[in-house]
Amino acid sequence: MKYNNRKKFPKLILSGAFYLLASIAFLIHSGESEILLSPPGLRLIKDPSLVIPANLNYANRIIALPAYRDPSGNPANGWSAKYIDTRRFASDQSAWIYFRDSDLRRSTLKREKRAQGAFRFWPMGTVMIIENYKGLAVQREKEQLIEIAAMSKINIAGSSFLNAFYPVNWIYTRFDPAGNPSLTPEKVRECHQCHSIAFHLTGDLIFNQFQ
Repeated sequence: MKYNNRKKFPKLILSGAFYLLASIAFLIHSGESEILLSPPGLRLIKDPSLVIPANLNYANRIIALPAYRDPSGNPANGWSAKYIDTRRFASDQSAWIYFRDSDLRRSTLKREKRAQGAFRFWPMGTVMIIENYKGLAVQREKEQLIEIAAMSKINIAGSSFLNAFYPVNWIYTRFDPAGNPSLTPEKVRECHQCHSIAFHLTGDLIFNQFQ
């Protein structure tokens, strides 16, 4: 009887360890996806210069890293890349932004009525990948890749009145240089708060208008 118990004990440990790991993975996934984000406001389609306060919120979701480039850094088919020599709030960093050509074609460019300039609003389903580098990474192989960030615009359920506004519901995630997920709730909030500033500069929650 004691021998049988000794045989069962390791099995119990293994099953318990598996359950614990599964629970941790579930909590991490849930914690990332249940972070609530709030748009900084809504812009009317008829008059995008006018900002209406928004009281809705939506949950951040997990984004899988798409195959957006080859090992040499060349954009994948249907993707384009843009080099940014200075990242906002990080003058010692640069970035390569990858975006889908179809998203850019479906975006809407609106000229401002009250000032010189324009707003660009991105369509639902838009995906952007941002590779952040230490230093000026005009030539990627000569600089250190710090992280890979991704952002995507999602659809949220709401009242029909939202159809009168350009939606600004972007979600965020982050990966280490090897492409492994490295997202934390604090980082999600940091990304969202910073990109909310872009709402007043470009009309959407991105800093670059891609003009």
